[in-house]
Amino acid sequence: MLQETYLRLFAYQATARVNDMKALCFAIARNLLLDHHRAARRSAHVELDDAIVCQQPTADRVLAFRRAVVIMADALERMPPLRREIFLRKRLDGLRTDAIAKSLDMSMAAVEKHVVRAFQDLRGALAKRGFTMEAGA
Repeated sequence: MLQETYLRLFAYQATARVNDMKALCFAIARNLLLDHHRAARRSAHVELDDAIVCQQPTADRVLAFRRAVVIMADALERMPPLRREIFLRKRLDGLRTDAIAKSLDMSMAAVEKHVVRAFQDLRGALAKRGFTMEAGA
């Protein structure tokens, strides 16, 4: 910095008359420091840490899950009405198996079979359309 300050000072002196050499020297040094800090900020590389990575899903993943919702809604519509009702009571309403069995006058085993078959229907519909939950596509 010191050498560059003197170089600029002598170059300026060669082309113009300098009244206050000390003030000009400090002005040149100050401007050099500012230029140096600006250049350092421009070229500074910031390493990204996992702590600052966006936690939101990517656009591709959102679209894939929207597609899966459409596939599952279609599969629910095509399910036999009793199976769909039992599945929705169990998974959507959060009712216990014994409560569903009692309200529909069925055995608990029959209710569990309907839930298992509903899951099979949904997985089959997703697989048929090439969707896997692990891949998200």
